[in-house]
Amino acid sequence: MYLKRIEIAGFKSFADKTVIDFENSVTAVVGPNGSGKSNITEAIRWVLGEQSAKSLRGGKMPDIIFAGSDTRKQLNVAEVTVTLDNTDHYLPLDYNEISVTRRYRRTGESEFYINKQACRLKDIQELFMDSGLGKESFSIISQGKVEAIFSSKPEDRRGIFEEAAGVLKYKQRKKKAEQKLFETEDNLSRVQDIIHELAEQLAPLSVQSETAKKFLRLKEDLTQTDIALMIAEIKAAKKDWEEKQARLVQFNQELSSLTTQIQAQEEVLAEKRKQNLQADRQIEKGQQTLLALSESLKQAEGQKDVLLERTKHTQKSSAEYQTSLAEAQKKVRHFEKMQENLTKEVNEKEIEIQQAQTQLMKTQQELEKYQKSTKELLAELRDQYVDLMQEQANVGNELKYLERQYLQETSKSKQALAKQSEVEASVLELTVKRQELSKKQEHLQTGLVANKNELEKIQLNGKKYQDQLAQEQPKMYQLMNQVQQLRARQKSLQEIQENYFGFYQGVRLVLQHKQQLSGIIGAVAELIDVPSSFTLAIETALGGAAQHVIVENERDARQAITYLKQQRGGRATFLPLTTIKPRQLPAHILSQAEAVDGFLGIASEQVTFPDKIQTVVHNLLGTILLAKDLESANAIAQTIRYQYRVVSLEGDVMNAGGSMTGGANKRGNQGSLFSQNQELKQLTVAFEEADQQLQLQEKKVQELQQEVTILAEKQEVLRTQGEQLRLEEQEVTNHLQNIMNDLARFEKEKQVSNFETRELQQFIETYQKQQSELTARQSEIELQRQQIDEEIKSLSQESDQMEAKRAQVQAEKAQEQADLAVLKEQFNHLQIQLRGARVQKNEALERQESLEKQLANLTADFTDHEMTEESLEKKIGELSAKREALQIELTTTKAQRENIQKEIDQLEIVLAEQNRQQKIQLTEQSKLEVQKDRAEVLLDTHLGYLQTEYQISFEKAIVDYEETEDVAASRVEVASLKEQIEDLGPVNLSAIEQFEQVNERHTFLATQRDDLLSAKNQLFETMEEMDDEVRTRFKEVFEAIRQEFKVVFPNMFGGGRAELVLTDPTDLLKTGIEIEVQPPGKKLQSLSLLSGGERALTAIALLFSIIRVCPVPFCILDEVEAALDEANVKRFGRYLSDFQDGTQFIVVTHRKGTMVAADVLYGVTMQESGVSKIVSVRMEDINEEGKMETKV
Repeated sequence: MYLKRIEIAGFKSFADKTVIDFENSVTAVVGPNGSGKSNITEAIRWVLGEQSAKSLRGGKMPDIIFAGSDTRKQLNVAEVTVTLDNTDHYLPLDYNEISVTRRYRRTGESEFYINKQACRLKDIQELFMDSGLGKESFSIISQGKVEAIFSSKPEDRRGIFEEAAGVLKYKQRKKKAEQKLFETEDNLSRVQDIIHELAEQLAPLSVQSETAKKFLRLKEDLTQTDIALMIAEIKAAKKDWEEKQARLVQFNQELSSLTTQIQAQEEVLAEKRKQNLQADRQIEKGQQTLLALSESLKQAEGQKDVLLERTKHTQKSSAEYQTSLAEAQKKVRHFEKMQENLTKEVNEKEIEIQQAQTQLMKTQQELEKYQKSTKELLAELRDQYVDLMQEQANVGNELKYLERQYLQETSKSKQALAKQSEVEASVLELTVKRQELSKKQEHLQTGLVANKNELEKIQLNGKKYQDQLAQEQPKMYQLMNQVQQLRARQKSLQEIQENYFGFYQGVRLVLQHKQQLSGIIGAVAELIDVPSSFTLAIETALGGAAQHVIVENERDARQAITYLKQQRGGRATFLPLTTIKPRQLPAHILSQAEAVDGFLGIASEQVTFPDKIQTVVHNLLGTILLAKDLESANAIAQTIRYQYRVVSLEGDVMNAGGSMTGGANKRGNQGSLFSQNQELKQLTVAFEEADQQLQLQEKKVQELQQEVTILAEKQEVLRTQGEQLRLEEQEVTNHLQNIMNDLARFEKEKQVSNFETRELQQFIETYQKQQSELTARQSEIELQRQQIDEEIKSLSQESDQMEAKRAQVQAEKAQEQADLAVLKEQFNHLQIQLRGARVQKNEALERQESLEKQLANLTADFTDHEMTEESLEKKIGELSAKREALQIELTTTKAQRENIQKEIDQLEIVLAEQNRQQKIQLTEQSKLEVQKDRAEVLLDTHLGYLQTEYQISFEKAIVDYEETEDVAASRVEVASLKEQIEDLGPVNLSAIEQFEQVNERHTFLATQRDDLLSAKNQLFETMEEMDDEVRTRFKEVFEAIRQEFKVVFPNMFGGGRAELVLTDPTDLLKTGIEIEVQPPGKKLQSLSLLSGGERALTAIALLFSIIRVCPVPFCILDEVEAALDEANVKRFGRYLSDFQDGTQFIVVTHRKGTMVAADVLYGVTMQESGVSKIVSVRMEDINEEGKMETKV
């Protein structure tokens, strides 16, 4: 046999399906480090049964699946198949070719196949167990196993020889035998304990069995009498219920009639309230209109008052302006006369100056007569000197005059500038005030607009809220009635549940006093919740068990039973949690039922319950199936061969064994415990929802009423604020108008000041020019005077007479010149005065013109005010008339509303009385319903008693039993029978069967004890035989390997010798193994003292020795020669190629010496990152380092 083929898909780096065919010769698998060549070895190890992920270089088993790469996603399945050539039938299967497949999914599922037939991992392991191909065999030798030989202790090294000897299976068998022996001793101990316990049970069970038989006889008599009594009791209760039901129907009709009357009255009342609301709206609308008219009237009167104030202000301003105009006209006339006088004086001065100049010319001509002689010349010089002195004096006088005039004008300028500054400051102050007032006016106007908009918005919202209030109040009254009805029904059902009406007498007594008793959890019907669609089905499925009482343990049940006996309160069935065991359908039954149309599930899965009672629910409902209808139930029962009960949603039952129960309950499902629970829950939810809706509605109505009140208050506040804003805005407007008038006046004064400033500037320019000219002339005169003075000194000897004459003439001339200068000065002064008069006249004219314009504007304003005043008087009259008419209309509407309100009050009194009567009738109805419910509960109690105690329906009881004729005698007989049964005390009805079972089991276990004792002895013998077999096989194989090792070692090393030595020959089960070797040229020494290469080659030699002694069909060597140098690799390769023992070698290597010894080469490479591929390789493609240089 040999390995023919391996197929790998998704295993580690082999993402794609890879197929490798092997020949029955030496095959080498080569490739660079990290290429995935060792993954082939691990794939073979895995498919042969390896279970340790660590042995496969993984942390956990999913690590063997391709994990993905940069370009590929991870896979979810790994699969490896090895195909073995079995033509020699080496393996015990009648096939020439055997394929073994192992598949693993990332989710954890594993699949195994032998020749494509599904099998177990154990089947694969057993197939290879004795073939030398198991996971512990030498069919796969890795570098780790080589290292284990030379690095392990002698005791650990023994395991390699045990593998070779094939004693591991014997050791495993011994281990199993030891485990079995332990189990046998444990079973024997338990059997002896049970036998002792059963022996103690046999005696009391015998007594209990006799008591149970007597109990059954009394129980049969009780059943006959009690059922007959129940038939009579049920008929009486049924009659009572029917009478109550008839009375309730009649009462409901009367209540319906009263409700109709109330609804009619409510409709009339609603209509009156609507009329009242309309009247309120009309009144409110009229009041709003009246308020608007009052506001308009008040506003018109305010406007009239403001207009009168403005008229007064206009009249006052007009008088002031007329006075100012008269003054201005007077000034104009004054300055015109002044200008006329100054003009006349200037003309006269001009004549005088001309005359003085003529006289001066004459004097000059006379003076020239004396210039012909020296004296004349001297006189002339002196005259010139005097003239110059005179002219110098005149220039000085003119400079002084100009300076005085300049000082006067400067003083005026300062006054004008001061006044101008005051005007500008006033203008600036008024401008700031005007801006502030303008902003305030804009703010007030904006506030008025916002006030008006807000008022309109609030009025609109008020109307909206009033409309909503009219709509929501009737809804609130309707919800009040609904809540009252729900509360009455809820209270009735709560009273029924609180008093446990509907439960059997004994159950009711226990539940009512469960606080006094310990461990009472509750009745089944109390503790489970059933969907409405399954109510009838679950109730039918449970039957009387719905009233079974769940308790904590048996002690609590005994205490409750004792209490019922003491109180003579009837009977009840108790379910202790410590003894009740869950029941469930077998899986095949459930799968068969699920395949049928109409199957709805298991009854226990359709209800909800506390986790604590899970075992009870599964005990009662765990084996009951639910169906859509009777037809589906029939089909399901037929499918499961009538082994379990099937219940339809309509309450029809397919009983185990094939019987059917069904029909219609005259009362339907109403009044059952489950329907009451559901109705109460629904009522509780409905009541909470309705009450919550009522609270929300009341809150909504209250909020609407608050909103209406708040909006009315806001309207009043906004109206007051609006009126205040209008008054403030009018006041600001008046103030702003006064400021505008003052600004206009100051602007005129500013213009006059600017004109005076310009005139002064012109005067300064003229003054500066004249001053400059006069100063220059004064300097020139001083120079001429000095020259003449020098000439005079030289001509001082002239004639005194001539000098005197000349001096006289000169004096005259000087006087004339002085007079002329005075005239000129007077003339210049008159011209300045004339210019000032002209300026003042122009100012007076401008002032006169401004006042005339302002007076004209005031006259026009006064005319407008008179017209506006007439218009306002007319508007005030109209508004007053409208207000009076509206007040009359409001008075009429209010009277109508009072009449309607009286009608509403009367209707409410009538309606209150009717509601009181309705409430009384509702109370009476509730009492009658409680009485009916009690009658119904009593009827249900009797019916449930029949079903619970005797598992029989009333209809069947009527057929199978006769009704008692004497109810009182039957009650006495039933009480007597129950007393006899109670006197028996607790009865174990199963004691009869238990006694038989215990007796039979006691006999059986005694036989088992004898068998276990015999098996124990046999196990001891088997374990001793295993030890003997291990010793024999180990000794034989060790000796054979020792001899073979002596031959292989020198062949591998080219000489030398080796020896295998037992560390303890006396204990072959535990002895270790030492390896002593003597390489060529060295002394004999322990393996640990050799070099690394020598130790590795020694270990390989030992492995080859083992394979020769224990041949395997194929052997995979995974880089076992990695630690050898080139020379030893070549020796290893030669030995491998010369090995002729029928073993197929597959070598995973990267050493060229090993490749040379191979017959076939396969290359493993990663052309794609992370994905291994198989390529064909030629020897010339391998370099000296053993790496592939070409890829195909």
